[in-house]
Amino acid sequence: MKYLSLVIVTIFLVLGSCKSKFQKALKSNDPKSKFEVAEYFFKKKDFFRAQTLFDQLENEVSNTPLAEKILYYQAQCDFGLKMYSLAGYRFKMYYETYPTNANSEEALYMNAYCIWLDSQDSELDQTDTYKAIETFKIFVNVYPESKYVEECNKYLDKLRFKLSFKAYNNAKLYYNIGEYKSAIVSLRNVVNDFPEIAQREEIDFLILKSSYLLAENSIPEKQIERYQGTIIAFEEFTEYYTESSKYMNSAKQIKDKAITALNKINKQK
Repeated sequence: MKYLSLVIVTIFLVLGSCKSKFQKALKSNDPKSKFEVAEYFFKKKDFFRAQTLFDQLENEVSNTPLAEKILYYQAQCDFGLKMYSLAGYRFKMYYETYPTNANSEEALYMNAYCIWLDSQDSELDQTDTYKAIETFKIFVNVYPESKYVEECNKYLDKLRFKLSFKAYNNAKLYYNIGEYKSAIVSLRNVVNDFPEIAQREEIDFLILKSSYLLAENSIPEKQIERYQGTIIAFEEFTEYYTESSKYMNSAKQIKDKAITALNKINKQK
C-alpha cells in the first residue's frame, strides 16, 4: 500500500510539474524558451500541448530560422494527433517552402502517406485514392533512390487494388440489375484499366454471360447480331482460359444456347 501511495503521489507531482511548465510557457514572451518547452512535450509525445505552443510560436518566429523547425514539428504533431488532412497539408507546405532541407524528402513522403490514410474504403468516394496515387508517383519521380520508394510502391499497389475493386463492383452491379449492355461496357473497361485484376476470370465470364442475356432479352431485329456477339465472346474467353477454368463448362453451355437460338431464328425466316 505504501508503495502504491508513493507511485500515485509521484504521478500527481509529475503531472503537476508538466502542467506548471506548460502554463508558464503559454504566458512566456521568450520564443526560445517557449520552443524548448514545446520540444520537450513533443519528445514526450504530448502532441496536444506541444502543438498548442508551436501554434503560438508560428507568428512570433515567421521569417526566422526557427520557422522551419516549427512547421516540421507542427506537421508531426498533427500526424501524432491523427489529424491526417492537416498533417498532409503541412508536410506539403514544408516541402514546398524548404525543398532542399534535410527533412524535405520525409515531408514529401509523409504528405502522400497522410493522403493514403485519409483515403476511403472502396465502396466510398475515391477522390483521395486518386490523389494519393498521384502524390506517391510524384515522390518516386523526385526521389527515385529514396529508402521510401519500396513503401511507396507497396501503397500504390494497395491503392490500385482499391480502385479496381470499386470498378469491379460497379460493373457487376449493372449485371445484377439486368442492365446487360451497360454491364458489358463496364466490365470491358475494368479489364482494360486493370488487366491484372484478381477477378479477371469472373469478369470475362460475366461479359460472355451478359452478351447472351442481352441477346435473349433483345427485340427480334437485334437478336441475330447479339447471339453472334455471344459466340465471339465465347471464342475470346477460350483464348485466355483452358479446360481447367471453373467457368468453362458454363461458358460452353452459353455458347451452345446461342447457337441453338441462332439456328431457330434462321429456320423461322
